[in-house]
Amino acid sequence: MAMTCSISKLLFVAICLFVHMSVSFGDFSIVGYSQDDLTSTERLIQLFNSWMLNHNKFYENVDEKLYRFEIFKDNLNYIDETNKKNNSYWLGLNEFADLSNDEFNEKYVGSLIDATIEQSYDEEFINEDIVNLPENVDWRKKGAVTPVRHQGSCGSCWAFSAVATVEGINKIRTGKLVELSEQELVDCERRSHGCKGGYPPYALEYVAKNGIHLRSKYPYKAKQGTCRAKQVGGPIVKTSGVGRVQPNNEGNLLNAIAKQPVSVVVESKGRPFQLYKGGIFEGPCGTKVDHAVTAVGYGKSGGKGYILIKNSWGTAWGEKGYIRIKRAPGNSPGVCGLYKSSYYPIKNRDNGRIQIRPSSQHLTSHE
Repeated sequence: MAMTCSISKLLFVAICLFVHMSVSFGDFSIVGYSQDDLTSTERLIQLFNSWMLNHNKFYENVDEKLYRFEIFKDNLNYIDETNKKNNSYWLGLNEFADLSNDEFNEKYVGSLIDATIEQSYDEEFINEDIVNLPENVDWRKKGAVTPVRHQGSCGSCWAFSAVATVEGINKIRTGKLVELSEQELVDCERRSHGCKGGYPPYALEYVAKNGIHLRSKYPYKAKQGTCRAKQVGGPIVKTSGVGRVQPNNEGNLLNAIAKQPVSVVVESKGRPFQLYKGGIFEGPCGTKVDHAVTAVGYGKSGGKGYILIKNSWGTAWGEKGYIRIKRAPGNSPGVCGLYKSSYYPIKNRDNGRIQIRPSSQHLTSHE
């Protein structure tokens, strides 16, 4: 890999060997480093080795490790410079700190297909009056959110976003929180493209028509395979339809989130988003959305309003897998395009029970 290194390979190996004996799973600060770590090459290499242990990182050879160290060091400098600006958020040495921004985007971003859906949906949520809304909503506290998961290098964010909303509305309607199968959507939702991208409303339409199996019965593989929905058998969760939130308006989205988790999209390709560690994120970012996530709440902190977002990049990213994105009052695409495209599953109360179908029976829609 071509990169000009600031230290020689021999010196790098020597320092690595010297610090290896003292490296352990130390308690990182909230951002993963201290100012003392920036004072010498030896301290930087020790920090890098500690970070590798904490994130279970391994490299093929010394050349690869040195290459990753140089990227790590560049990201660390960027993190430190950004954090000194006293933003409402901070960056840190998360799982992606050894990836250049281009590498990060290639692996984890850009998995929304370019689609404009013309058909009407069962509901279109329009309500700009937010006077009577709860001041804070957090569906995690109501037991309607499953643990944060990791999509891996498969571009399946659209499936994770849709599944999280179905898990949420199923809990609200039935009182039972069950983990559902993203892999079924990756394999079986034909209008999407598996690990090459998809669109959350297509996934929600699939669930309304066919139902979706439990994750334990159809586990996630982070790669597209042959659809096995007819062979898996066991319980399925059904929904009744798909609702759309009128775009580009804070009030519409808050009203929808107050009732259930909602699938939303953001532009996530920027370096600040890649290295986000905590706080209320306010950019810089554009509105060319490329990543689907799930809005599971909203609130205020320090006088700033935010939307609480569940991501699918694991718990080592952000606030244990979550990000708070600053609210943008009125009519606008929102910070990072958050208000541009939002959908939610509809689940009638008479459609609330988990259904069990024989494995050979086609999963048909339930009206």
